[in-house]
Amino acid sequence: MDPIDEIAAAVGGTLLRGDGVTPTRIVHDSREVREGDLFVALRGSRADGHAFLEDAFARGACGALVSDPSTASDDTRNLIVVDDTLGALQRLASAWRRRLGGTLVGITGSNGKTTTRALLAHVLSGRGGGRSVSNAPRNYNTEVGLPLALLAMPETAAIGLFELGADRPGDIATLADLLVPDVAVVTSIGPSHLDGFGTVDAVAREKWSLVERLPANGFAVLNVDSPHLRHLAGTAPCRCVTVGLQHGAVRGRVVRDVPNLELVVDDPPMRLVCPLIGEHNAMNLLLAAATAVQLGISPDALQERAETFEPVPHRLRPVPTAFGTILDDTYNANPASAAGALACLAQFGGHRTRRAFVFGEMRDLGPDADRHHDEILALANRLGIDAILPVGEQAIAACRRRPAAAVSIVDRPVLAEAVRALCQGQRNSVVLVKGSRSLELERLVAELAR
Repeated sequence: MDPIDEIAAAVGGTLLRGDGVTPTRIVHDSREVREGDLFVALRGSRADGHAFLEDAFARGACGALVSDPSTASDDTRNLIVVDDTLGALQRLASAWRRRLGGTLVGITGSNGKTTTRALLAHVLSGRGGGRSVSNAPRNYNTEVGLPLALLAMPETAAIGLFELGADRPGDIATLADLLVPDVAVVTSIGPSHLDGFGTVDAVAREKWSLVERLPANGFAVLNVDSPHLRHLAGTAPCRCVTVGLQHGAVRGRVVRDVPNLELVVDDPPMRLVCPLIGEHNAMNLLLAAATAVQLGISPDALQERAETFEPVPHRLRPVPTAFGTILDDTYNANPASAAGALACLAQFGGHRTRRAFVFGEMRDLGPDADRHHDEILALANRLGIDAILPVGEQAIAACRRRPAAAVSIVDRPVLAEAVRALCQGQRNSVVLVKGSRSLELERLVAELAR
């Protein structure tokens, strides 16, 4: 990181009471501030970071990026004053990007971004030779998160891995222009954030804008089992590596997907065994493997590293309990990921296994939300799931439109008790907990796992 006066110059800000300090990190959440961090006071729809300046400095911040210096005491050191702190953060990240000499990989898609990034980080981290991999913290994939992830990448890192998310048209283009990636991975195209995009075609165009911004000497890795990506592959400005379980030059075959994943790849020949579950995760594994091969990882190293992967929390992760297993898929939900998780639930365990589905609503699906919820409920019934417990207005409404013997509608405060009652006397029950992030169903998982 640069000294405070150079940071102020890079963002076009005015430095008040500078003392020549060099920050160790850039942080936007005062609760995460450590000694020596530079705190960025962002104004959001729910909170204004300026209200947490005192807390940030109490935790050890060495300075702050602000748009209203009056919110700090008169003796506060190292205040960089700008008109717009978010714009300044992005300018700082852009200046840092120009100094990075490593290969930057941007990952986008309707599903699987975080798992694909985590897989790729894991297999690349065993490459040896002292070349480091910078993996973006958490899923920092927004106009705030991506600049922070870029600023966390060391100049010495050989490879940087980043996610790009989108809620509305133009988001991916904005993030890609900031990231300036050398490689793009597009994991899937499906119905997600339809409140912002309206149609899946619009989602596809949005994700494709990442590929459109690649340099001629870059490359894209595409899931061409998605018809949209199969059609677009021929329009890319650079080389494309096409990947799929049914289509593509790099083809995978699922040998087993429950209770762990085994995938055979013909070219290059590999047998990948990984502690993930589900066919949709087979695609994530295949995308990560194909990308890693292009980045110089040998098939032998890939096979070895895949076996030791640690699944990402809250993304279809098995959690042992007194009554059996919870499949914790609480990070988020859309129709494609819900269908994939249900397929895993149906296969998990033996013929005497009792299976339950905590059906959390899938938000941001636009005018077709009712249809998507009805289809997931119908799928659960077709798969013979023993118990379905809806959470959230849209999931409950779907269950009332299509009542079935398996459906139990209970109040949220007694949901954990209802699940335990369903599994009472069982030691091989499996409970899938799946829903949109805002439902905070991870709290239910923690309660059931106690």
